[in-house]
Amino acid sequence: MNKKPAFILSVLAATSLNAHAVLVWQIGQDDGGWPLTGFNGGPDANFVQENGAINALPGSANSVPSPQGADNDYYLAGTYSTALPGNIGVYGSYAPIGVVGVNENSAERAFAGGDLDLRYHFNLPSGMSPNDLLTFTWEPLNLDDLNATNFDPRFGAEVYVNGVLVMSQKITRPADLSIAVTTPQFSLASVGAVTGAGADNIVSLRGISYNGAPGGGNWMGIDYVRLDVTPVPEPGSSAMVLLGAMGCVGLLGRRRR
Repeated sequence: MNKKPAFILSVLAATSLNAHAVLVWQIGQDDGGWPLTGFNGGPDANFVQENGAINALPGSANSVPSPQGADNDYYLAGTYSTALPGNIGVYGSYAPIGVVGVNENSAERAFAGGDLDLRYHFNLPSGMSPNDLLTFTWEPLNLDDLNATNFDPRFGAEVYVNGVLVMSQKITRPADLSIAVTTPQFSLASVGAVTGAGADNIVSLRGISYNGAPGGGNWMGIDYVRLDVTPVPEPGSSAMVLLGAMGCVGLLGRRRR
C-alpha cells in the first residue's frame, strides 16, 4: 500500500488546523444589555437609542452616550481617505471622513421604523492577505413586545461587506434572541477589501422589518458585533509544505531499502 498520499494529506491537515480565527475588532460586549458605562469605544462602546432615520455617508464619528447620540455610521480608530469602489456602488459618491483618532464612543443599538442600516467602518492591518477568511458576527438582543398586535414578533437582517452580500436574510424570533449569528466565511478579495490606512471598509448590517406583515413588530435590538479573521497561507507557502512533505516521504522510502 502506498502511504505517501495519506502522509502528505496528514501534514497539510495539521498545517491547516493551526490556523485559528482571530479577533479583528469588536463593538460592544456580549453582556445582554446596554449599560452606557463605556468610555473607549470598540468593545467598550455604548449602544444608544437609534434616531429613526438613515443618514448619508460618511456620517459622523462624534457620538455621545445618550439617546439618539449616534448615527448609522460607527467608526473604529483609523484613517479613512479612500472610498472603496463597492461602497460607492451601493451608497453613491461620498467623501470619506478622514482621520478618526480614537474608537467612536457610541453606536446605534437597534433597527426601528425606517432606521434599518447599521454601518461599521474600519481599516484592516496591512499584513493581512487577500486570501484570508473573514466572518462577521452579531447577536440579536430583543424584539418588539409580544402582544395582540405583535403576535409573531420577528425581524430580518442581512450582511454586506463593501457592498457585497455575505449573508442572506436571517429572521430572528424570540427563541433566537441572545444567540450569536455568524456569516459564512468570505475572503478579503471576494469583498474588495483593502488593507492599510486610508481604505474605508464597511460592514453593513441591514434590517428587514416585518412591521407591515401580520404580527411582525417594529424593532430589534443588537447586543454586540465583531469581525474575525482566519489566516490562509499564500499558495507559495502551501506548495512549500507539500514539497517538504513529499521530500520527507522520499527520504523515509530510501531508508527502508
